[in-house]
Amino acid sequence: MSLEKILEKIIDDANAEAEKILFESREKANGIKEKAEKEASELAEMLVKEAERQGQLEASRLITQARLETKIAILSRKKELVQEVLEKAFQKKILEKTGLKRKIITKEGEREEPLDEARLKEELRSRMENEIVEVLGI
Repeated sequence: MSLEKILEKIIDDANAEAEKILFESREKANGIKEKAEKEASELAEMLVKEAERQGQLEASRLITQARLETKIAILSRKKELVQEVLEKAFQKKILEKTGLKRKIITKEGEREEPLDEARLKEELRSRMENEIVEVLGI
């Protein structure tokens, strides 16, 4: 064999080996790329599910908070109305003329004593609020 043929054979073998290495490298790169795309897709899906879960939790929290604020506002208004009713009841002219008195019955007999208006209002307000709660079932 001549030197030219030996060199040609070595060059051909080197080119074939280089093409084989390039082909294997491209295959390996494609495999890595596909694996990375799959992992990225799975991660994105997981992040979307977590974001949806967090969104649902936040929406539920906001709804619960709104319901609570509504109940508090209703209760506050009920208390205002009860207070208004009591104030109007105590503004009647009859109470101004006679004053508030309590009749106390004992073994010895009966006696009347003045009744504290503020204390009576508080007691009546408490009773009215309890009855309203009982009637409305809240």
